[in-house]
Amino acid sequence: MEEVGTNTSKMKNYIRLSTILIIYLIIAFPVMAKEKVVVVIDPGHGGYSDDASAYGAIYKDELCEKDINLATALTIKEELEQYNNVEVYLTRDTDAVLTLDERVDFAYRMGADVLISCHYNASESHLFYGSEIFTSAFGSCYTTGHALATCIMDQWVNDGQASKGIKTRIGKTGEDYYGIIRHGFEVGLPVIIIEHGYLDNHIDYERLGMPEDWERMGRLDATGIAEYYGLSRERVWDNVIPTVITEMPDGRVDPDTTPPGSVSMNIIDCNIETSEVTYEITAREYESKLMYYGIALGDPEDEDADPSDYADLILWEEGCNKVTGTYSVPTGYRGPITARVYNNYELYTDSETQQIDFASLLEERAALLEQAAQEARMKAEERKQAAERRAEAARIEAEQKKEREKVGDFFFFMGGNEKEETIDPATRKKRLYLEIIALVVFIVVFISLIIIRHRREIIKYIRNIEGNDLDT
Repeated sequence: MEEVGTNTSKMKNYIRLSTILIIYLIIAFPVMAKEKVVVVIDPGHGGYSDDASAYGAIYKDELCEKDINLATALTIKEELEQYNNVEVYLTRDTDAVLTLDERVDFAYRMGADVLISCHYNASESHLFYGSEIFTSAFGSCYTTGHALATCIMDQWVNDGQASKGIKTRIGKTGEDYYGIIRHGFEVGLPVIIIEHGYLDNHIDYERLGMPEDWERMGRLDATGIAEYYGLSRERVWDNVIPTVITEMPDGRVDPDTTPPGSVSMNIIDCNIETSEVTYEITAREYESKLMYYGIALGDPEDEDADPSDYADLILWEEGCNKVTGTYSVPTGYRGPITARVYNNYELYTDSETQQIDFASLLEERAALLEQAAQEARMKAEERKQAAERRAEAARIEAEQKKEREKVGDFFFFMGGNEKEETIDPATRKKRLYLEIIALVVFIVVFISLIIIRHRREIIKYIRNIEGNDLDT
């Protein structure tokens, strides 16, 4: 019973706190609660003009940004209108020329709560990729823009895009840099510029280069907008209140104007088998975030150095101050190598240039291989000579064996196989007597055999001798 009472008390406290929070939000943000929100989508650029800005960026000599922007904007409108509590307008639905002020003024006349300017990106170096969103740096235009941009960026990241962040940009006069954002602030209208990705970079182009990709991004945009305002496809709300609140800034929200610091590169290993350098790069960024890094051969301070040397920038792992990896170099390369680290504002710092010498490593390896080969040849020659000696010894042994077979076992019978040094003097003397006796016996037997074999001739010879003596 005590546990039930405790749970009931916790529930009452939760309900009380939730009620207080809702009341606080309604009191603190009365202007944010509306029956409907009005969203104006602005397809950036448009029309035909001597001014190249009408076309936006041009990709692969035929793909104009103004057309891609319109395709995405049309999809945003179509998708967003599936939700309740929202009205959606386009600043243009054809290929028309509009000034930045005309776009803002149209949205203001429509009673817009927000103006979203739809774009795709490009850079002079063609190095960068990823999505970014720009908002005003001032007051409620910042809070609304930043909160809405957060919901849209979350959709992009979940779809696989790299985030370059939600940013402000300040012009020389100290106001918002982009005219459409600046004019929106002047009339009290939050404006954001959504840059979906860089179609001049192959990494983003592979994900964003086709019409179905532009429509997919439009649906993601609409989902992010609906999420920010808490819109529903099934229900109609009495009031629409943003679900994400960004704190009101004290003054202007400035962008990061300093490049990454403490950038260094350490060469860990040079693999001559694969012509790869294993490196470790460290860097720090205190105002924004580390975004990319790249490796290039050569010294970036040389006159011939070019940013494109750092093509295929690698995303820096978020939250880390150190990365490791490998970089392929030409076979036998000898010279400088440098790392470059960017933050998400495209500001960079180069590491100190390191020297690598694959040519010397190859020469050293060739010398070691030659030395090993020489040693192998010497060992092979030694093995050959040893084999020849064994073969010669085997040949001599075979010949001796044959000789022993011819002689028979006489010397064995005579005890000749024993090692003389193992026989004591008495035994040796005894053996000598035995050998003399054996020799005498052998001679006697031999002579006896001769006598027996030739006994007739001997007897006859003896008789002849005796006969001759008698005659005498």
